[in-house]
Amino acid sequence: MFFRSFLIQSVWNYQSLLSVGFAFCLKPVAGRLFEDKNDRFSFLRRHLSFFNAHPYFASYALGAITRVEEENPDDPIMVERFKNALIGPLGAIGDQLFWGTIKPACILLAMIGVLLIDPLDFLVGYFFLMLICYNIPHLLIRAAGIRIGYDEGIKVYKLLNSTRFDKFRTLYKIIGAISLGFVIGFSIPQYGKLNPVLAVVFGLSLSGSYLFHRWKHSFYRNTLIIITGSILIGIIAENL
Repeated sequence: MFFRSFLIQSVWNYQSLLSVGFAFCLKPVAGRLFEDKNDRFSFLRRHLSFFNAHPYFASYALGAITRVEEENPDDPIMVERFKNALIGPLGAIGDQLFWGTIKPACILLAMIGVLLIDPLDFLVGYFFLMLICYNIPHLLIRAAGIRIGYDEGIKVYKLLNSTRFDKFRTLYKIIGAISLGFVIGFSIPQYGKLNPVLAVVFGLSLSGSYLFHRWKHSFYRNTLIIITGSILIGIIAENL
């Protein structure tokens, strides 16, 4: 299941989201629990129903569902209700931890390497260091989630709260804050020496990001507006 979980998003679709990948991950469980081919088919077909979660935190559901299926082979309705109850917590915690904290922190840390490192060999090494920085919590949660989910079974919901992952969140918030401060402190003077307009564009982009964040508009729309505006200002400034 652990190795299959890396493909859990491979057949993601708008109708059932992660369900196909989730059933694919549970296929070894079907072979272990049922000798009859029709029973295995029914098991997998049940798990093709709608399911969604953060792709890394789905491991908690995989472990827990395995345990619940072992203990309640004749109660598919209960299993389905339990699986549906995991959707909200697994999505919210994962999105907040990874998409909202760990990924931005690693991107900012990577930007420091882009700004400071010139030789390509060192930059490639730094790139792999960033992969390690991101994948330590990713792989820990993916692997531990299956084990913890299986150990706890239906009680796993007690462990699905954001405070359980506060150490990861605090660490990467610190990394992100320090990296952001360095990028801002380095970029404005550096580019201001080359061309004052570049420093102005950087400042406007930074201010625009902050304002859009405060207004809580769409992240992708905000990013597109800021990048487009910065490019247009830069083009106009270069041609004046």
